[in-house]
Amino acid sequence: MVKPGQGACDAAFGVLHGAPPAGLLTDVFECLPDAVTVSVAVRDAVGEPVDMRLEYMNAAARAGVPDGVEPLGGLCSEIWPHMVENGSFAACMRVLRTGEAEQGAFTWTEARTYRAADYEYQATRVGQDRLVWVLRDNSERVLRAELLAEVTASLSRADTLASVMTILTERIMPAVGATVSAAVLNEPGSNHYTVRHIHDVERGALQPAPFSISAPYPLAHTARSGQALFFADPAERTRAFPEAAHLFTPRLHSTAVLPLAVEGRLFGAVSFHFAVRHDFADSERRFLAALAGQCALALERARLQREAADKQAQLRALAEVSAALATSLDPATTFANIAAAVVPRIADGCLIHVIGEAGQPELATLVHRDPRQERALREVVDEFPPRLDAEGGVGAVIRTGRHELVTDVPRTLDRLARSTEHRLALSKLMPAASWLAVPMRQAGIVIGAMVLVQATSAQASFTESDIPFAEELAGRAAQAVANARRFAEQSEVAHYLQRSLLPPALPHIPQADIAACYHPGEQGTLVGGDFYDIVPTSPRQWGVVIGDVCGKGPQAAALTGLVRHTARAARRWDPEPRSVLEAVNTAILADHPAQRFCTAAYADLDLSASPARLRLVLGGHPHPLLRRADGTITRLGRPGTLLGIVGEPLLHTTEDDLHPGDLLLLYTDGVTERRSGTAMLAEDGVRDILARTHRSSAAVTVAALEREVLGYGPTPPGDDFAILALRIG
Repeated sequence: MVKPGQGACDAAFGVLHGAPPAGLLTDVFECLPDAVTVSVAVRDAVGEPVDMRLEYMNAAARAGVPDGVEPLGGLCSEIWPHMVENGSFAACMRVLRTGEAEQGAFTWTEARTYRAADYEYQATRVGQDRLVWVLRDNSERVLRAELLAEVTASLSRADTLASVMTILTERIMPAVGATVSAAVLNEPGSNHYTVRHIHDVERGALQPAPFSISAPYPLAHTARSGQALFFADPAERTRAFPEAAHLFTPRLHSTAVLPLAVEGRLFGAVSFHFAVRHDFADSERRFLAALAGQCALALERARLQREAADKQAQLRALAEVSAALATSLDPATTFANIAAAVVPRIADGCLIHVIGEAGQPELATLVHRDPRQERALREVVDEFPPRLDAEGGVGAVIRTGRHELVTDVPRTLDRLARSTEHRLALSKLMPAASWLAVPMRQAGIVIGAMVLVQATSAQASFTESDIPFAEELAGRAAQAVANARRFAEQSEVAHYLQRSLLPPALPHIPQADIAACYHPGEQGTLVGGDFYDIVPTSPRQWGVVIGDVCGKGPQAAALTGLVRHTARAARRWDPEPRSVLEAVNTAILADHPAQRFCTAAYADLDLSASPARLRLVLGGHPHPLLRRADGTITRLGRPGTLLGIVGEPLLHTTEDDLHPGDLLLLYTDGVTERRSGTAMLAEDGVRDILARTHRSSAAVTVAALEREVLGYGPTPPGDDFAILALRIG
């Protein structure tokens, strides 16, 4: 058994350093029947406690304040002189002096404050000067807080709809004294509602049944409107819903109907019917709403877990084919990844052509395991590009939409030669054993072709059995082309919208200087890629997030907004970095069922500590780097799961101290994946910049890295990137 008032005492600790917990926790705290106060000791010249000055009180405590008295900041002996008379004030002084908690009982007789009754109290010192006082009306035998804590713990382990309904039937109904309870839920993504649960203590559980959301019944009204309903007696209920009167037997006296909703999404309602009269005071209404809220969260978790299992089955089917394509959303990088996936494991060479703006095939990528053959292929393609009117080869595949499998390479090359010069150039492509060219289709239209080349040194030539695999790769490449074209069409709007997904200005952080940059991709990257954010979680504590969402366009923009604002909201409830990313993961799975995901790094920076304390968690994101004041460069964090893939991602929180002169650098993969030919900037390139800018400010460091990324390679970056630096002053 929990000691009298112990649950309330534990909850009260949360208010010692500020306001009561927000949201649902505040509702729970405020609906406690126990009077809970937090006071600070008033000591005399020699340090002995002589009184207490009131700092906080919950609703039950406020109900016991005499009329006309302003309690907060007042002396407890003056607000409640009856405490001096009954001995509980002396107990508080002992607790403040010794630090040993005390509990006891007395009869309260001062009617102008708390009602006259027998009470139990518990006094606990927190720190050196604060005292938590919990006063329990002995007539309340079952604490609502204890019930809510027990129900919450049980629901947190419920992973199916049936298990949630079992807790509602076997635990919640008896605890609140309900005779009948029912729950109505909609089918995910539809307007079809079903009575998923109906239980009568006399008749037992009844079978689920279809339910009309437009019916003139209390449960239907709440399920469609989200309005809670409370009826103290049958007459009141009948006046509001006369058509439903026949549904209620005489033993169903009072009724409460609560909405089931999570983050504004209404998906049902739950009702409780009582055989005895309930006047439904505000505290009971809040308590029933809190129970319904916990049921709603459990039902949402069960739904998300079910959806995650379905997604996993789909992902496993695509995993082997998609692995090489999942590392980048940039078309040029995608083409290179396709070629890298097949060369040299499946083919000795790979070429991809797409229809350009002039309506002719243009080379998108070319890779061969033999550098000499790669140069020869590139020379032929540059000097004699494919033509749509050609008898064979890339042009014919694009024109006809039919694949081409060649095993007699010498004769075919001779047939394809347009001139003596062309024949001489083609002869440089020998030796070659076979090639397989397949069309690339987008929405039924051929937009290009992919060619796989096999050299004579290969163990086997291509056969008909290789065609499905090649067509699958070509389909993926076609999607990359389609994305590139959409990127180009929407880039101007996208860049403007992208700015709206970033903070308009960096905040001022005492004892630290910060700098950041975002650079859109130059090849038409659509809105919704990389983002960063910095917000205060307390006067000396800051939340820092940086990430990269999957995909581009409106859906990705929505996902970026969801991730950024979910992270902002989540850290208000629980600033623990792992909890923030878990909340983001849950939000993605709930709102983006089309297999969308993101990478993110979230850090909690505590500047009130000395040295400053950094807690970091990574969700599939590149490791941040820490440049110490002495120039040492360290990789931070432990790898974690991408967000939006599974219901329970593996996330690890690491902690590090930051000293004056230390600089924390976070960035997206657009930095490290910046290419110059076949080389990438990679993490080593970032470390070089950090080393060269040792002792520089955050702004100088970010500017230097941005210049390096933009200047790395002969063409502008194809992918967007974000950089964020924070230097401890």
